[in-house]
Amino acid sequence: MMQKLRKLFISSFKWRLLINITLSYLVAFLIYSILGIIFDRIIPIAVPNEMRYALCYAISFIVFVEIFFKLIDFTIEYIRKLRRSIQQVTSGNYGVQCEVEYDDELGSLAANINVLSKTLLAKEKESEKLKEKERAALDIERNAERQKNELITNVAHDLRTPLTTIVGYLELIKDDSALSKEDVHKYSGIAYEKSIRLQEMMDDLFEFTKLDNADIKLNKSMINLSGLIMQMTDEFYPSFKDCNITPIVDLPEENIYVQGDGQLLARVFDNLISNALKYGYHNTDLKIEVSGDEKYATVKVINHGDTIAPEDIPLLFNKFYRTDSSRNSKTGGTGLGLAITKNIVDLHHGDISVTSDDQITTFIVKFNRYFDQN
Repeated sequence: MMQKLRKLFISSFKWRLLINITLSYLVAFLIYSILGIIFDRIIPIAVPNEMRYALCYAISFIVFVEIFFKLIDFTIEYIRKLRRSIQQVTSGNYGVQCEVEYDDELGSLAANINVLSKTLLAKEKESEKLKEKERAALDIERNAERQKNELITNVAHDLRTPLTTIVGYLELIKDDSALSKEDVHKYSGIAYEKSIRLQEMMDDLFEFTKLDNADIKLNKSMINLSGLIMQMTDEFYPSFKDCNITPIVDLPEENIYVQGDGQLLARVFDNLISNALKYGYHNTDLKIEVSGDEKYATVKVINHGDTIAPEDIPLLFNKFYRTDSSRNSKTGGTGLGLAITKNIVDLHHGDISVTSDDQITTFIVKFNRYFDQN
């Protein structure tokens, strides 16, 4: 019964206020009674009774007010804390939490302030995440727009040179009737070579655009990486002979398998071997190593040529990027070959990296290894 009464008194602000008033009244009444006894019996005063009663009332009232405010002061201070917490929340400090000191309306108010603060804090974090996503989306959009403009600029620049050459030689053949057969044959041959070069550039551009599409579907199958490398080496035999470069293929005893799109993987090694032939020194060797461990299948293409500057290495796989030496060489290049290679490797969840030191450049390609269950 006492616990129920205690819970009733504590869990209601009105009851606590009533208890404070009652206690203050009882103490004031006790003071009033004691003063009456003092004035009547111990210290008789020759004043009218009305004056004595008025004095007792005044003293008792002062005691009542003093005790009441002392008792209520804790509650008032707690209300001030709640007010400060509310001010902090309204000013944007959503992490503030109130201490729940009472199990009544004030305690419920403090708990609600805490819930509100937590809710607003969660909303603020969610809003920040949304803003961050919006900023990221805006950055992606700006980057895409910048890349599109760069693509247009680079394509226009790279197409202008062969087109100008083709048009120039064809106009020369058309306008100069005095040209000999040998000159016509020579100039038309140059125009033809430039048109082939132009076609290669367009093919690379279309392939890069296709591979850059996130919706591209891969025709995956089990690929014998060792066999693919041997096939690619055989196909490049005439080029090796023309450049007087000796191919050295280092294969493990066991076949190394990966899951991938055969045509795209062939394009990867086609690009890497072509690149090694273009920029490698003649009368040297080109080494291709195939290896595998429990997790990865690795192919290294190693050639002898000009050392790639450290600052150029991180940029090699950017579209249209060419080092100064490749820009000045007669090999040309669209600047898309390595970008296409990187896209294909990424589509297969692989990794490609480059090292270049002391005139030896190594391209390292890694794919997840597939073990033949048969």
